[in-house]
Order: sequence, then C-alpha cells, then structure tokens
Amino acid sequence: MRLARRAAGAVEREIWVAASVGPYGAMLADGSEYRGRYGLSVRELERFHRPRVEALAAAGPDALALETVPDIDEAEALLRAVEGCGLPVWLSYSVAGDRTRAGQSLETAFAVASGHDRVLAVGVNCCDPADADRAVRVAAEVAGKPVVVYPNSGERWDAGGREWTGAPTFDPARVRAWQDAGARLVGGCCRVGPESIAELAWLLGAATAGEGKGGSTVP
Repeated sequence: MRLARRAAGAVEREIWVAASVGPYGAMLADGSEYRGRYGLSVRELERFHRPRVEALAAAGPDALALETVPDIDEAEALLRAVEGCGLPVWLSYSVAGDRTRAGQSLETAFAVASGHDRVLAVGVNCCDPADADRAVRVAAEVAGKPVVVYPNSGERWDAGGREWTGAPTFDPARVRAWQDAGARLVGGCCRVGPESIAELAWLLGAATAGEGKGGSTVP
C-alpha cells in the first residue's frame, strides 16, 4: 500500500488506490479460482474473507477491489465480509462465455450487487477480451451501476505445461465500445502490459475529453 500511495502521489491529479481481495480458490493453488463451487457455504466463505478484508481496510486504501470472483456464493460472502469496513468496493467476476466460471448466468450474478450502496461498480476481469464485450452490457443493464472491466490478454494458460500459449487478442481500441456500454473503470488483467495500459489510458482520455464521459483505467 505504501508503494502504491507513493506512485499515486507522483502524479498531479487525484488517483485512487484500491486493495485487491481475490477469491478463496487462489489460496488452494489448484486452479479452483477458475471453477468456483468449493464445497463451502456462504457463511464459511465469509469467515475466510472477513479477516483479510479487515487487514486490507486497515492499510488505508481508497477502495477494495473484490475481484476474479468465480461464483455467486463467493460474491455474496464478500459483500457480507465488507459490511462495516467503511470503504467503497467494486465487485468483479471472472467469466467464461456468457456465464460465471461456476456456470451461473451473468444476469443473476450482477443482480447480487444491485442492492448494495457500498458497491461503486460491478463487472468482470481475468477473462477473455471477447467475453468482456457482452458482460459489460449485461452488467450495466442489470446492476444499475457503473461498470468495471479489465480482461486478460487473450492468451491461454496451460496448467499442465505451466505456461501461456497462443497470441494476445487484447485490443485497447475496445475501450470505446466498453465505454459506450457503461464501463467507467477500464484496464487490463493477466498479461496486459504497461504499453497496452498506456494506449488504453490515452484512448480513454481522448474519448472522455471529446464526449464528456467519465472513465478511469485500472492497471
């Protein structure tokens, strides 16, 4: 958090620092964060996440990023865990096609956040760029909130060989379509590097200046 604050302070404009709250499955190191359905109840997942949320909130971020969430149960657990933390949050699912990683509809998943005032944005990350296109539209329609989107490069992770394969398909030019569909926090996740983020920021800034739309990048 100190390093992030130092970097943000070097820029002559307001920049928020968000603390990442990832999924339970990442702790297992077996790829289950991309499947969900851990065999745990919402209450058990809440008990796991609450001390992590409290520790991160105590570090002084501007917001908490509840991200790479693979299923609705974990989203509900995270939203319970952040109650009383005093910080705004965004809720971002990891998706495959038109469903969560656990196979639930995006409409049902995004609706989870609609009644939570503390949720400043809802959307997707750590997914194929093509999957983000529809997800942004659905999130804006269902949740009634600003949308956050930061997909992967489009390369595929080979779990057996433990390496990335294929060619990148992330195109910063997609930002215009995402913004038109309701995205206000835009960036890149796995394998999206500084050059792509810089181009994304430039395009977003140009669109914002030209059309009066709000938007920020998520590195």
